[in-house]
Amino acid sequence: MTDEADDSPLGRSFRILEVLAGAPEGLSLSEIAAATDLVVATVHRQLATLAGVGLVRKINARSFALGERMWRIAAVMTGDADVTSAAKPVLKELAEAFGETAFLARLIGSQVEILAIGIPDTQGQSYVQPGRGMPLHAAASGKILLALQSDEFVDRYLKLPRQAYTQNTKIDEAEIRADIALARKRHMAICDNEFDPGILSYAGAVHDRRTGLSYALTIFGLADRFSQISPATVETRLLSACQRLGRALRDRG
Repeated sequence: MTDEADDSPLGRSFRILEVLAGAPEGLSLSEIAAATDLVVATVHRQLATLAGVGLVRKINARSFALGERMWRIAAVMTGDADVTSAAKPVLKELAEAFGETAFLARLIGSQVEILAIGIPDTQGQSYVQPGRGMPLHAAASGKILLALQSDEFVDRYLKLPRQAYTQNTKIDEAEIRADIALARKRHMAICDNEFDPGILSYAGAVHDRRTGLSYALTIFGLADRFSQISPATVETRLLSACQRLGRALRDRG
């Protein structure tokens, strides 16, 4: 038996969400009804309400699973712990492939926040600490994250004051918009001595289909050393890593 609160419309919704949280592959209407001890008609009605606000989604003709909004709530509550956990082996493999530092970042407001890093076992590489903020117009991770935003977001961002960190930093609006267009076309952004002096970095986009959120996967190092590797080689390996992490996140949800 359930208490009165649990049998309220809100309580029934939470019962359904709890059941779906344990079945990332999805459940049918009848399976949800059986697991929640609710009649099918009630489950159908509750699912329609939950789907309307993005907490539940229909994954095929018969099955339902948690929706993007629910996954986003979980990501915020855990500080992206699920994403960083999936990213760690990808970051480590990417760092070892080039002997440079790799990191995963996301957009927070109008700055880049680093979530996790991968450092190679070799000595002499550059590295950053999680949490460090970076600008959208200068760093490679910032450029790709900016390129993933709506035109309205870009317009608002370009109205903000911009700092020149090195003599190579692009602060002219036309140049930044050209960088955005190129990053959108290539799914890749490059920063060559634009944020940290003497640093070359490449960033690609990672999409989490569960939440609808996007992240930047970046590899960087001292320009004198890192520039000796063919850009095509770096970009191919980085884009492959982005796709691999995207699949890993999809499989978790």
